Amino acid sequence: MIEGKVLSGIEDLDKMIGGFPRGSLVTIAGNPGTGKTALSAKFIYNGIVRYGEPGVYASLIEDEGRFYQFMKGLGLDFKPLKEKGLFQYIAIPTLFEPGVSESISEILDTVESINAKRLVIDSFTAIRQMLKKPAEARILLHSLLSRIARQLECTTFLIKEIPGEKHEYSYEEFVSDVVLLLYKGFFMDKFFREIRIVKARGSEVKEYNACVSLYKGFNVYAPIKTLSISDLSGRTYEPPADLPGCYTTGISDLDSEIGGYPAGSTILYEVEKEVTDQDRFIITIPHIVSYILKERPVIIIPPTGVELIDIDKLREIYGVPSKIFNTYMRIIVDVGKEEKLPLNVKKLEFFHPGEVIKEIEEICEDFSSRGAGPPLVVLGVDRLAYHFKEGLLDVVFTISNFVKNMGGLTSFIVKPIYPWIIERISPIANIHWKIAKKYDRTLLLGLKPSTPIYIVDLPKGSLEPRLIPVI
Repeated sequence: MIEGKVLSGIEDLDKMIGGFPRGSLVTIAGNPGTGKTALSAKFIYNGIVRYGEPGVYASLIEDEGRFYQFMKGLGLDFKPLKEKGLFQYIAIPTLFEPGVSESISEILDTVESINAKRLVIDSFTAIRQMLKKPAEARILLHSLLSRIARQLECTTFLIKEIPGEKHEYSYEEFVSDVVLLLYKGFFMDKFFREIRIVKARGSEVKEYNACVSLYKGFNVYAPIKTLSISDLSGRTYEPPADLPGCYTTGISDLDSEIGGYPAGSTILYEVEKEVTDQDRFIITIPHIVSYILKERPVIIIPPTGVELIDIDKLREIYGVPSKIFNTYMRIIVDVGKEEKLPLNVKKLEFFHPGEVIKEIEEICEDFSSRGAGPPLVVLGVDRLAYHFKEGLLDVVFTISNFVKNMGGLTSFIVKPIYPWIIERISPIANIHWKIAKKYDRTLLLGLKPSTPIYIVDLPKGSLEPRLIPVI
């Protein structure tokens, strides 16, 4: 715990605001279905389980049984906590004005009886609507602030419902120490959640927005700095097993989602302009590494900006032995400062699309004649477009069809340098991924097949990303 602060136990949220001031009022605002209840309940639950702070949840929204059922589905089992005297649920009836003070008294008595240090009122909007005058709501807030939050040092969450699209500030935001705003909407035409820190008294906030998912409970995914290739050193990668009739994607979560890549597939990675090569590596390199570590041939024309030194560094980081790399990897480049290139690197002048096609086909046939298995051909399409413009279509169509007949895989990596490319080549792709960024978080979205947006998270010490669906 941080001195004078109360942690939510939601790791990235605590990093962003440094915890809530002890004995503070916190307004959680948002439209219906944005996760306000899930966030608030997790604040109470983590307080009990992680920090030994009893909590009270007071609600006008639903009865106690439905609350337990809903929360257990999010991985929060409150019943054992109640049996231990660490949690109390108060179902506040819908009342006229005289009954409001009685309900507040019940909340106060319950907080005192279990020495609660965390309280949620769900929702303060409903309580305010029972009162005739705005001044009465202000008096009630001051009562909560002085008697519960301040005197009892019970950090209190007030849930505020926003009925429309526009968030209008009310008195509770002005007296609250922290105001968090939850959104749900669309990004890249897919459902997306986010959180915004509107106010955080006593905290040095550097990042005000973050991604949110309710997958396995309410979680915040704060902005992170892009990892350089060197930052990946010291991590480990273990290729997933191939699935029946398919090649692994290199990412277990992705295999679970789509079942792997069927033989003969053409995979398109559409890279948005905010995405760095390092962001993209985390998603695309596991596929290549898992393929070559199973001693299958890989032929690659690197995207622009990717040099031979980068490829060799990634080989080392992902644990591909030099012998396997030199035996099964072939790299085709159009430039090279080295007077003598490695034996598995071929330099072409890229004068005509037919030369590239011929070179790739000859490499594939050479591997096949030695019983090396179907190839994975990775094409940096922006490099081909630089040389051939629309002539690149001859390369991608011919090679994808050639590799399909061999039972291998073709992978296109398309940066947003020539916007027309995606429209022209996406029809031939069986699998179409879009890699984007939002609030400095790398996101993955499946267009073919259609998937939710995934937040790409790289666990500590691992090179295999976790994919968190935004739900």
